Amino acid sequence: MKEGLGIKVAKNSKYMPEDIVKSLIYISLNNTSVESGSKDLAKDMDVPSPDVMLRRLKALDLNNAVNALNEASIKLVKKHAKDGIKMAIDYTEEPYYGKIDMYVTRSKYKRGTDMFHTFATISVVGRNERERLTLCSLPVTRLDTTEDIVKELLENSPKPSLLMMDRGFFATEIIELLNEMGINFIIPAVRNERVKRVIKGYAERNMPSIMEYNMGSKVYMVIAKKRNPKDDKLAEKYMAFVTNIKFDDQ
Repeated sequence: MKEGLGIKVAKNSKYMPEDIVKSLIYISLNNTSVESGSKDLAKDMDVPSPDVMLRRLKALDLNNAVNALNEASIKLVKKHAKDGIKMAIDYTEEPYYGKIDMYVTRSKYKRGTDMFHTFATISVVGRNERERLTLCSLPVTRLDTTEDIVKELLENSPKPSLLMMDRGFFATEIIELLNEMGINFIIPAVRNERVKRVIKGYAERNMPSIMEYNMGSKVYMVIAKKRNPKDDKLAEKYMAFVTNIKFDDQ
């Protein structure tokens, strides 16, 4: 992986690329900062200082780094992450406070900024939210479309038995892409006026809990009642999902 990352050091440098990679692995596994992680490691071994780590990281090409990490992930999990497992695609936003470039995206204001470095990931999903294994990660630019991102993630991963996505992917072009690729999916529906009418119809017993629904191509809308609704409003009592998996209304 160190070759793919493109970490450059002088021949007489005290720390070699493998020293940088070891520190990065520790920092990533412990979900900590470069400053904190480097200081923790320094208690037991000779490692690059936080300043050295940050200089080396700033010198990396982002695309090369992401490609190297994805290739390493694929090599590590290819014997375990085979076709036929549940996966999820989502976005992760990291607050950014520097100068704007092509990798800076804008979103809802939080933690003192509306600018972010955004990454799209596809992960193997376990029994709970904490049991996840990332297979592929892509930096999102202002020029990328959601459709392009989803397609690239799927093309670089095993085929899932079921793909789960949040309502940010509830769009006709995404549904059509997944159907064209033969991917089974389930996505929460955005509560637009059309979806609200469906939920109301089900609540009034005028519609079944599972029905055909058109989003460019045929899918099924599933209405489910929440276990512990906050109040009696329809928006709190029911959820709507779309899927291309056909099953009986029970």
